[in-house]
Amino acid sequence: MLSPRRLAATAAGLAVLVFAALALLTLMGTIEPGTAATAVALLITIGALAFLVFVVRRLDGRTHRIDLRVKKNDAQLAGTAAALKRIEARLDQLARSIEDTAVRRNEDLGAILASLGEDRVNAMARAREVEELRAEVRGMKDRV
Repeated sequence: MLSPRRLAATAAGLAVLVFAALALLTLMGTIEPGTAATAVALLITIGALAFLVFVVRRLDGRTHRIDLRVKKNDAQLAGTAAALKRIEARLDQLARSIEDTAVRRNEDLGAILASLGEDRVNAMARAREVEELRAEVRGMKDRV
């Protein structure tokens, strides 16, 4: 198939030949000038319609390419939106995990501090017992 430019050049060349033939036929008296003028008007109208068809085809091709680009971009945006939803869900899951971990850590620290408190209380009781034993030993030492 011819390119639009080559087709237009071919059509223009044919139109010049047809106009020349009509002019020659009119000069020779084979056809009347009114008939030739009508034929010329018809050829100009056909040429204008052909030009409009080419313009519309070209615009249609452009709009088709634009439509394809828009569809491609919409598909990419949909993919990006889906990825963002997955990331958001993952972030929510991580935030819950961090909160759960923080609660467990606080509970563990509380248990450790309670255990340390118990150890301290037990250590104080043992220190009193040791002090009492020392006092007894000193008392025994003084008796002996």
